[in-house]
Amino acid sequence: MYTTGQLAQKCNVSIRTIQYYDRRGLLHAKRTENGLRHYNDQGLKQLQEILIYKQLGFNLKDIQQIINDTDNNTLKSLIVNQRRKIKQEIKDASEQLASLSQLETFLNKHSDFPGNISQSIFDKIKKTKKLKQLRIKLLLIGISIDFILWGSVLYFLFYQGNLIWLLLGILITVALTWYITINYYHHTCYICPHCSHQFKVSFSNWLFARHTPNTRYLTCNKCHQKNYCIEEYY
Repeated sequence: MYTTGQLAQKCNVSIRTIQYYDRRGLLHAKRTENGLRHYNDQGLKQLQEILIYKQLGFNLKDIQQIINDTDNNTLKSLIVNQRRKIKQEIKDASEQLASLSQLETFLNKHSDFPGNISQSIFDKIKKTKKLKQLRIKLLLIGISIDFILWGSVLYFLFYQGNLIWLLLGILITVALTWYITINYYHHTCYICPHCSHQFKVSFSNWLFARHTPNTRYLTCNKCHQKNYCIEEYY
């Protein structure tokens, strides 16, 4: 038999924790004649189980259901829910880390930043992240296009393949190239460096305009100045 203090010491928890679990009905003590709580080996095992479930992220209400369940169906269901919850928390944390990195980059580029971040600045940071993700996605598709095109050509030349396969490869290449071009056009807009106006242009003007990795030489539809306009996610 274990007193409350002995059980607490054995499981490395506080006496108050054991008393709280006892009040919640998670542990069951036997009372001595003078009212002291004593726990047997089953109580020790139950406390160890409670602590393990706590480490896995279950709350006391969930643990109570698990303990009262006789066929583990509740535990199986709670495991599914807990896994889903943890995955969402990991996703949220990853997004927060990415936003912090974007904010740090923004601060390094703008040494005069006052320190009181506004929603507009935060939206700009998120747009920068989305534009980067879009470029990576389209870059991967572009690499696939190269593989398909050159694979079709090499197969035709070295293995005397059927002309249909070459034409099919070219057709797929053209379709994917058109897809990434249209996709990029629809998800980008431009900021005029002269008047700070955000605008979009026609597809033909966009396609044939001179450009750098982050700008495109366009005419602003507000001030009508022609400049290398900053590209943003739309």
